[in-house]
Amino acid sequence: MVLKWITGGKVDHPLADMKQARALVAELPPYDSVKALEEITRWLESLAEAEGFKLERLFEVLDLLDTTARNHHRKLVQDYLGMSRQQKYQENKLWTCGFQFSKALSNAYLRCVTQHESGAAGAAAIRKQIPLIVARALRSFALQVKWTMLRYGPFEPGLWTAIGELYGYAHKGGYARTPLTVYPGVHGNSSVEQDYLKIMMLWASSADVLPPLKQEIAERTAAHLASAFRLEAAPFPGAIYRFDPSQNRPPMRLFGGPSSAEGLTYFGPGEATAKIAHAAGVLEKTGALPADFNLGGAYPSDVVIGVLRHLGSYWSEKPPSRVSERRAATARITVVPGYGQLVDELEREESDALNFSVSGAESWVVENISDNGYGALVPATTTDWIRVDELIGVQLEGTPEWGLALVRRVVRDEQRQYHVGIEIISRAVRLVHVTFAVARDPECAILLNAVPDAEAELGLIMRAGRFDAGQQIAFTLDGQERVLNPSRMIEAGDDFDWSGYSLSS
Repeated sequence: MVLKWITGGKVDHPLADMKQARALVAELPPYDSVKALEEITRWLESLAEAEGFKLERLFEVLDLLDTTARNHHRKLVQDYLGMSRQQKYQENKLWTCGFQFSKALSNAYLRCVTQHESGAAGAAAIRKQIPLIVARALRSFALQVKWTMLRYGPFEPGLWTAIGELYGYAHKGGYARTPLTVYPGVHGNSSVEQDYLKIMMLWASSADVLPPLKQEIAERTAAHLASAFRLEAAPFPGAIYRFDPSQNRPPMRLFGGPSSAEGLTYFGPGEATAKIAHAAGVLEKTGALPADFNLGGAYPSDVVIGVLRHLGSYWSEKPPSRVSERRAATARITVVPGYGQLVDELEREESDALNFSVSGAESWVVENISDNGYGALVPATTTDWIRVDELIGVQLEGTPEWGLALVRRVVRDEQRQYHVGIEIISRAVRLVHVTFAVARDPECAILLNAVPDAEAELGLIMRAGRFDAGQQIAFTLDGQERVLNPSRMIEAGDDFDWSGYSLSS
């Protein structure tokens, strides 16, 4: 559809006539969510420049576009979370579509609210709807936070200030805790304060260090438990975070006493800590969440348990702090992405085949070092494959050994540079050739420790899907055959299984 009317006069805007607006919406492709959302995004963006709309008509149009977009956006999220990291072009297309839609929707709702607050034409006509409009504005900003976290930032300028202003309007107007039906369906009943707290608590839970699917589960968990969160204008027992909208920064951990700055809010998990612990316990024992714990979808139980544990730790009285302090340092590390490429490097060194033309190795600059990892600045060309929980091979400059690590945190700064937190799993790995008890050809594996650790285990990284809790494996190391019994799966990634094995007696 060619939107020639965007450049036309004020009275020519087709969305000013609701009959025509509904006809335009009816022409959207029902089975192409990307095209439908792109079209709706263009309409939303055009509203930001349109003049002459009375507020009651502006909200009527927004409601039409918003409700029409909901199923398309839900489908877009499902498709994005199902993307493999190799499908980079399609992933970029979906992410851009989702982010631009959320940005246009939040800007349109924010405009509606600010015009009401300034007494624009039609303000009186939407006075009764303004609590709903503010709540929807917050939900649209929550979408923008969601899409930004999926790419590890940075946030749009003014985003956090806008979120604070929206809550400030509701608090000043006395309707922050008024029950609302924001949208029909699951988690539709809420309030301005609850939707504000969903954003605050999700960010305060360090959900941005989780991979995309776990971020989705964390978001749905926060939505389910929003009524249990607590927020006040002054510190209270259980308040572990505070938010200052004047700083245009995300919420921060609460240290010390109250501040004299205006507009601060203090918040914490309230009763949600006990609720999430109970849900995790039931899930571990029965394999299913409690009947009244609704995430709005089905997810693997082991993944959900991991997310609940993560949230529970950040919602506790003493949220996690760094295991060890970081020390400023400058060095270089050679990095290879993924299990397969690390195996290639180890095989190359094992055979002395120094064929650098086929190596996937990259050079990263270390910014700081801790006892269990590095903070590194990543070249822009590397960002196509970087994700939280990505397995990487690491070789410190000047050392011959390859180590193994996992990417645990990714942050983009305002210059669009990526800063990556790396957890070292092993500082010196060995390539071994594993045989299986059942008929299967020998395969390469990466041995993390040649001597049993404190858990009396040897750690192995194998190709994804190769760990079998009922099958022995064997390999030869330094001329000695070792037979291993499976102990546990430690972590599974897109292309690897990290498992613990005990030596067979």
